[in-house]
Amino acid sequence: MIDLLPVWPTGRVRDLSLITLPDGSRLVIACDSVGGIGPHPGDSVAATAHTTGHFAARVPLIELVAAGATPRLIVNTLCFAGGTEADQMVAAVNELAAEVGLGPEAVTGSTEENAATSTTGIGVTVIGSAGPDGLRVGRSRAGDLVVCLGLPRSAPAHELHPTDPEMPSIAEVVAALAIPGVHEALPVGSRGVRHEIAQLAATAGLRHQWTDRIAGRGQRQGDRHQRQDAGFDVSASGGPASCVLVSLDPAALPALRSIRADLPVVVVGELSDFPAPSG
Repeated sequence: MIDLLPVWPTGRVRDLSLITLPDGSRLVIACDSVGGIGPHPGDSVAATAHTTGHFAARVPLIELVAAGATPRLIVNTLCFAGGTEADQMVAAVNELAAEVGLGPEAVTGSTEENAATSTTGIGVTVIGSAGPDGLRVGRSRAGDLVVCLGLPRSAPAHELHPTDPEMPSIAEVVAALAIPGVHEALPVGSRGVRHEIAQLAATAGLRHQWTDRIAGRGQRQGDRHQRQDAGFDVSASGGPASCVLVSLDPAALPALRSIRADLPVVVVGELSDFPAPSG
């Protein structure tokens, strides 16, 4: 007779999987994959192995830290043989691991040694933890501004670099969340700012309005698809979490802008309660 372990409740919040432990804390799991982008001859988009590894790990790491979880383990699965390129990808993952306080012993993975491959494929899973009240999801408030930290960037439309000054680093996202009055953060993915701001509002039971709160740059725009004031449109792909939505009290905006002088900080909307039903 095999004693079965107790079943722990599982769930999902946005792109995160959650496992609730007996003490009320949670395991938080995020993952991402990259295919056809890299240094191999069959790739559709050319990129160095280091760049590919960096962005493959960046996405799930930012998803975790934005939700208030602490990364504990990073798993990289490389769908090609070990060697120089694999070593460079793993080195990039280790660099990002160090940025969130993890050593090489917290990074594990495998390579494909049984079949010949001509394209790049990599999957990265990050496992983190959060206390019973540690997740920062659904904490946005009526009256919050919604700010885009960084600009939407995605290959092949843009040539991506790990040190692109128009993208926030993971450390800068952590710094943003530490500012008093910042309530929530949500990375922007392939569906763009338009999709993510709706998710941010809905999770908190609020509604959003597009607005331009940057001094001298116009007025309320309504629900427009295109925003010319910041040089990007709200439907453009954010690719590898190149930008992050932040909800915050308006008084916290100067502190957010002070994180880095050349990091774009664009006010894209504001949150409010739904009107009370009439009658």
